[in-house]
Amino acid sequence: MSPLRPLKSLQFDTAGRIAISALLVCVISGVLLAIPYDFSKAYQSVFALLMFNPAGLLVRNIHYWSAQLFFIFFLVHIYDHLSKSTETNIKSSRTWFILCLVVLFSGYEMISGFILKGDAAGMQARRIVSSMLGSVPLVGQMLSSAFTGSDDHWLIVYVQHIATGTILLFVGIYEHVKSIWPKVKTYSLVLLFILFMSIIFRAPLGLEESSQLKGPWFFVGVQEMLHWSGNPGYVVLVFGIFLTTLYFLPAMPLPWRNLVKKIFLAVSVIYLLVTVVVFFFRTDNWQWKEITDHNAANESILIFDPVKFTGGMAPTTAAENQKQESCLLCHGGMKGLTASHNPIQMGCYACHKGDPFSSDKRRSHQNMVKIPGNFSNAMQTCGTQNCHQDIAGRMQKSLMTTQNGIIGVDKFVFQEAKSLNDTFHVKNLGYSAADVHLRNLCAGCHLGNEKSKTGNPDWLERGGGCNACHLLYNNAATASMHWMQSGAVSSSEEVHPAIDIQVSNERCKSCHSRSGRISLNYEGWNETSLQKSDANDSTHFKVLPDGRVLEFVRADIHHQKGMACIDCHNSYELMGDANHHIHKEDAVNIQCTDCHPSGKPASELIGNLPEREQQMIAGLRKYSIDSRLVLTAKGGQPLLNTRVDSTGNISLIDKLSSAVHPSKHSSPECKRGKGHDRLSCGSCHTAWVPQCIGCHNVYEKETPGFDLAKGKQTQGTWVEFAGKNYAGPPVLGVSERQHEIVTVSPGMIMSIDKESFQKGGGKSFHRLYAPASAHTTQRESRSCKSCHNDPLAIGFGRGELNYVVSGLRGEWRFVPKFANNEFDGLPEDAWIGFLKEATAPYSTRDYLRPFNVREQKRILEVGSCLTCHEDKSKVMNMALIDFENALSKRSKRCALPD
Repeated sequence: MSPLRPLKSLQFDTAGRIAISALLVCVISGVLLAIPYDFSKAYQSVFALLMFNPAGLLVRNIHYWSAQLFFIFFLVHIYDHLSKSTETNIKSSRTWFILCLVVLFSGYEMISGFILKGDAAGMQARRIVSSMLGSVPLVGQMLSSAFTGSDDHWLIVYVQHIATGTILLFVGIYEHVKSIWPKVKTYSLVLLFILFMSIIFRAPLGLEESSQLKGPWFFVGVQEMLHWSGNPGYVVLVFGIFLTTLYFLPAMPLPWRNLVKKIFLAVSVIYLLVTVVVFFFRTDNWQWKEITDHNAANESILIFDPVKFTGGMAPTTAAENQKQESCLLCHGGMKGLTASHNPIQMGCYACHKGDPFSSDKRRSHQNMVKIPGNFSNAMQTCGTQNCHQDIAGRMQKSLMTTQNGIIGVDKFVFQEAKSLNDTFHVKNLGYSAADVHLRNLCAGCHLGNEKSKTGNPDWLERGGGCNACHLLYNNAATASMHWMQSGAVSSSEEVHPAIDIQVSNERCKSCHSRSGRISLNYEGWNETSLQKSDANDSTHFKVLPDGRVLEFVRADIHHQKGMACIDCHNSYELMGDANHHIHKEDAVNIQCTDCHPSGKPASELIGNLPEREQQMIAGLRKYSIDSRLVLTAKGGQPLLNTRVDSTGNISLIDKLSSAVHPSKHSSPECKRGKGHDRLSCGSCHTAWVPQCIGCHNVYEKETPGFDLAKGKQTQGTWVEFAGKNYAGPPVLGVSERQHEIVTVSPGMIMSIDKESFQKGGGKSFHRLYAPASAHTTQRESRSCKSCHNDPLAIGFGRGELNYVVSGLRGEWRFVPKFANNEFDGLPEDAWIGFLKEATAPYSTRDYLRPFNVREQKRILEVGSCLTCHEDKSKVMNMALIDFENALSKRSKRCALPD
């Protein structure tokens, strides 16, 4: 027995006869499908078939699978003819011409059927075919109008699909075989196969709006050709050459025919390979999908969704004007979402994925994204083309995602980085001493941390990508979530947490209550070393959910006026501006002088803003396009909630309450004279900064810990033994970058016992101050003496700074409050020694330094005058304008420092 006999028994007929059988099934099902199908509401009528008409769904599936089978075996039949050289058997040039037209129209029938779904991919296919036909010289516009119509007029495509194309196919078949009837056995087997596929697998339907606009499997190669060529005329030329060559093929000499067939075969194989690659690896916006990216959206070849003939839903369950999704049949009564995310407008699938065209609950929820907005799914949910594509891309580079500056400084003090400006990303943390230190103490505060639990996040549940700020639960949403999870909720009770741009200060506190503690400082709270039992006065003390005790000092003037964090910090600062930044101050554009300028502010009309995001946010907040707003001096970013009137006066609209805050121009006193021309706004108007000294870090191998990057318990952890916490006026230093005097605070006066982590690691001590943006702005400026006569402000630390006069000469003497540190001999809270030069490194920034000895003497020289003269006296006002001139006119009784 020949080993090929079993295979031959399976070959029950020719590819051509199988194609004819499939075509007959396709035409019959098409006639039946025409009854419920409404070409004037193409998408809605197809959706209605899927949801409410099981019989109609089956007919549509039969129509789809029979068409696919016809086209595949039609192509196989062409290959079979060419491989056997039977094209020479067709003597009539008329017959061969008709068969060439059949080749062309078979492709048109397939793509026009795809267009008639009416989804986003179908409309894109119509536009592509229209542009290709339109590129034909002389008759292009006529062909385009005749075969593709327009986006909102489907009648032409419908008629050409059911009439012209179908008639021509049957004419070609009859010309070819003088019959249109297959064998009964062939037809029966083909029909059974199509019925099986149609009952089990659903014909695909895309969304009305989508960023993944792929055509059917046989068309994606054409799309790729168009992507690379950029001109539809070139693609039409390729097809024209193919059809012309095919028409003249029978008349060619045998060697030429064989060569052409080999070229046809090679091109077909290449096209098939391109089709496979494009189908699986092109994703949203025709971008390449990374092989390792398992989350990127992808087309389904087979949609397993058996037809259910009983238990279907009634059309009355779908609310009027809702987006066409099966999700809304159950969740159409969902409440709680804002207008911009109203399910009636955008449905559920855009965020949660799943299957929006199945009435089966299990199938609908399959592959559903439970928590959209995490970075693992943000580009397929929040960040698609129709939503927030630009923002989602920018967020990946933002400091709130990378933790770049935090990691760089930490690794620098652990001596694992040579520069404070090296680039890092929290997702790349390893298990070195510094990396484990970050994992134990710092790595939880970044947006890439996955939100894994539904519901309102607790204090220590940080991250969640877009959710971190914009997913807002109220009591009703929390209760609804609980009810749904228990299975006891009806659709009328469903309340979704809001997805909103109304981000309150509470969303900032969990992360920004450590390190600089700016979210606490802004509201007037300073962290203490007290125990919970000590916080017995709720007016002056507050206990955080993690047990830390706060003491009230003084709130920022902007907080007192009711302003929130988002009133100053816009989306480009918080979510990134697509640029790589090393430290937080690099990413911040807003400055005091933007709202409190000394002259006329830079401004622009909202209607003239160039970026879609800016216009979108302005629209959501219902700002008039004719309003003029402030542009930041740094970066030229618009402050959408500011207004500039015709005289240059500025006001700010509170984003949470819509209260209007008039903004005053900066006082002339701020820049009066040469004495203050280098002072930053904060150096005078910062009320206080948190100051922590005497910190010790040790690794305890037996102590249970927590890996914040992985969210897992660990055995062994770094432990931080903090020293004393203070709240006082800021220390001042010099920013070489801005050429300004700026506020600083003890960033790291700390010792690190690396020996406890790894033998041979040793111990190290660091005295590094950090730039302080304390967010404790006060209306009044600090006094002259608080800078020139205060040892803390100059950098010497707390203590007694006295000016001792002997005769006509004076001498400054300093007695520190704290003992000298054993590691560097400086007082525990000092930045520099009294009238000493500092030794680098002295700060967490390479551009930030303490005052040198010359500057210290200059400051104290003014301070000596202030021991006798009041801040605003005539003498000191003269000194502020021209100190050298004031000195030249001093009394002989003045005792200057020696």
